[in-house]
Order: sequence, then C-alpha cells, then structure tokens
Amino acid sequence: MHITRLQLSNFRSWAELGLDLGPGITLVSGANAAGKSNLVEAIYMLASLRSTRAQTEGELIRWEADEPQVMRVAATALADSEPIEVEIALAARAGGAAGTAGAGRQRSGAPLTSKRIRVNGVNRRAAEALGAIRAVQFTTLDLDLLTGSSSVRRRYLDVAIGQLHRSHASNLSRYQRTLSQRNALLKLIAEGRAYESELQQWDEMLESSAEQIWSARSEAGQTLSDLAAARHVGLRAPDDPAESLSLTYQPADSQTLRESRPRDLARGSTSVGPHRDDLLIDLDGRPAANFASRAQQRAAALSMRLAEADYLAAQSADSPILLLDDVFSELDPARRERTAEAVAAVEQVILTTADPAVIPFQPTELAASYTIADAELRLDRGS
Repeated sequence: MHITRLQLSNFRSWAELGLDLGPGITLVSGANAAGKSNLVEAIYMLASLRSTRAQTEGELIRWEADEPQVMRVAATALADSEPIEVEIALAARAGGAAGTAGAGRQRSGAPLTSKRIRVNGVNRRAAEALGAIRAVQFTTLDLDLLTGSSSVRRRYLDVAIGQLHRSHASNLSRYQRTLSQRNALLKLIAEGRAYESELQQWDEMLESSAEQIWSARSEAGQTLSDLAAARHVGLRAPDDPAESLSLTYQPADSQTLRESRPRDLARGSTSVGPHRDDLLIDLDGRPAANFASRAQQRAAALSMRLAEADYLAAQSADSPILLLDDVFSELDPARRERTAEAVAAVEQVILTTADPAVIPFQPTELAASYTIADAELRLDRGS
C-alpha cells in the first residue's frame, strides 16, 4: 500500500499542501517546529481516523484559519492495487471567541467541531472507514508505550486489530456506549433513583461485547509478542547483551460483573472489563518501564512498532505505510543501520528529521527528499 496524493487544508501549521508521493522512502527534513510532525500526524490520521497528539479535535484546525474554520485531510492511495480515497473534514461550530470558554469553544480555546469521514466520496462512520488506509507510526513519544498509562497500550492493540478487522472497532464502540450507560445507572442507584435489578440487561450487553474484545486482543497480543521479540533481536547491536522482549495481554480482573457489583455500587463505576486491561511489556522477564534504561526502552518501542507493521502485512495483501517521525536522531549508529535495513523493504516509508546527517540512507536510496522552510515543502535537488 502507498499514498499517491496527499492534500491538507488548515491542518495545524499547514494552510494548504498538495503532495504527490510514490513507493519507496521519502525524506522530509526541516528545523524543529517547521511542520514535520504535523505532516506525519495528518497521514496517520487517515489510517487511525483520530489524532495521536491532540487532546480535542478542534486543536487540529489551523489557528489562523479564515471563517468558517474548516480543516481537511485527504489522500488517494493504492491498496491491494486498487485506488482508494479517504477524506477527513472538521468544521468548527459557530459561537465562542478564540481563547475563551464559550458556546462552541473548549476551555483551551479550541473550537468544538463536527466531523465528516468519506471513503471514495461516500460518508462513513469511523468504524466503517478504519483500515481503508493502513499505516504504522513511530515517534519519539512512543516511549509512552512502556511508561505511559494502560490506555496507551490498549490503543496499540486496538488500532492494529481495527485496521484489519472493522468489527473490532464496532465492538469497542458498542462496549463504550454500554459502559457509559451502566456507569450512569450505578450513580442513579447510589442516589436512590433506580433499582439494582436494572443492571442485569446492561451486564449482559457489556459481557457480550467484552468477550469479543478479549478474544481479539488476546490473539493479537500473542502474535505481536512473537513478532516484537524477533524484531528486537534483529535490532540488537553486536556488542549489546542479548535481551528477550515479551508482550503479555492481561485482562484486569477475573471477576464477573455480577461478582464485582458490590464494589461497583460502592464506587459508582464499573471496575472490571476491557476498559481496564493492560499489555505487559517485559525485558528479560522484568517490567521494561521500571528496569530498562531509556535506550533499552526506545529499542523496545521501535521493535513493537515494527512488529505492528509485520502484523498488518502478514494478514493483508499489502504492507502498511510506515511513518518514522524523527526516529533516527534517538538511535545509536548501530541501531540506525539495523533500523534502515528493517524498513528498506516496506512499500512506502515517510521519515522526518531535523538533522539529515543522521539518516542512514544514501540519496540514491531515497524516492524523494523534501525540505520544509518558511511553511513550504520544497523538493530537494536531485530528487
């Protein structure tokens, strides 16, 4: 799979951008804050259908955008040798002044938004559009896979599964809606405005969705663990000690909803279920978040992302697009070379850097090289 045409309008720092792309490795260089990460974020959003960095989607609309404030990210890609178009548009809702918390505004000043997703010109729900474009993104923030909250690791699993199996995204959405309803009912019971017997229907609905989520995550977790372990060995420098990387999917509690009901009633929320699960990441049998050095954590995170790409490629006709945002500057020279070898066979790789000197590719190995300067993307000579 590869993107052939990318278009951005009012996306973060980009007012307008039209970019033709092809297979192979595309390098985008530029100073910090030039817009490199924004470019990668936009491409990955077409795959995951949400931002990996924004707290609220209104933050994605360029601050200086003219009224009406509308952001658009669109791409044409070749998937399984067939063209496909994906478009995401956000429109700011009317009301509220910039930087204030008023009608149509959040406390951060970002506007509330309406969202539209189209695949081949047809409006789609997120669960229907997920996986139309498949991509894997690695950034310097991916240390959060190891050190962040369990929600980061659950999303790692869910995005990988969802890009292949849209039913998983539907199950997650249904589970979340049911969970919200059950939590609301727990609060009403605590206030004496509802009866405990009313929980039964929500428990049955929640458990039905939970079983499917658990099954999908458990299977993917084992596969990703095997793939990540192999990638970790491949990235090891000759002088590095041998390390064993393992991932273990861990449901939060073996209790049923019926068994946890007294606790749930006391706290006013649901204490067991897929929303509380975790993915344990160990190096040589010890938690990587607690015992691994920062360099070891970085290598483990990279191994997990490469494993994610392997997972998607093994179960589809095309390899996913690989997005590497300023990754090589964080690696030692030996791991740079091994990472370059690992990604060289991927159909389309888009990588960014603030320092082209750290990129372990010769100019002849690049499909294209661009530099961002003065909010413009310029093709380098010889590309």
